[in-house]
Amino acid sequence: EFKLYLQPKFSLKDFSVIGAEALVRWERENGTVLYPDQFIPILENTGRVVALDLYMFEQVAEFLKRGIQDGLRLYPIAVNASVALAKDPENARRYDEILRRHRISAELLEIELTETAAVFEFDRVKKLFACFREKKMQTSLDDFGAGYSVLNSVVDIPINTVKLDRGFIARCAENQRGIYFLQQVVNMVKSLGYQVICEGIETREQVDIMRAVGCDSAQGFWFSKAIPAEEFERRYLCD
Repeated sequence: EFKLYLQPKFSLKDFSVIGAEALVRWERENGTVLYPDQFIPILENTGRVVALDLYMFEQVAEFLKRGIQDGLRLYPIAVNASVALAKDPENARRYDEILRRHRISAELLEIELTETAAVFEFDRVKKLFACFREKKMQTSLDDFGAGYSVLNSVVDIPINTVKLDRGFIARCAENQRGIYFLQQVVNMVKSLGYQVICEGIETREQVDIMRAVGCDSAQGFWFSKAIPAEEFERRYLCD
């Protein structure tokens, strides 16, 4: 009953699709759809969240494999991971096994972990991300600016992309001083060699602000909500 949904990512230069984030939805037999915040905490408390992480990664690998077989246009897909994943170094090998089993290039996958997890499980996350990078997978730090930003720690973690938190963006966009601060953050993160993507974009005003401060890509309801994988394929992968 756990289904793969994809939220497309867009270039802020020309609004073209450049990738997607994999999200999970629990589609119950009675027709109700549950969102992650309604069941992830339960899985975390019962120790089953890593099983869901691996399951969703495999669903993405299967989706990409079908796309290759059907000759579709493909984009990199980011898959969320829980901090529990970092507690067992063997999990990097398990991810690699899934890729090899489905014959998927690691460069088509990105592992996304929250900034909070990176700060509080710094050493484990650093080792895990180093393993992913060694296997040619992209890595991403989610929710940057949500409240735990420690740049001197972040720069030591092997990541490719920093995702600016939606709340952080909304707060900064309230006035000119905040916009200036946001611009400096974007410039700093980019100067450190990271790609920057803003998430949770819901208005045209936010789009214009993020373009003005130098952000290159975005995702959010203004562009598209998360949609079933099949719908994503019809909209964005088929010529």
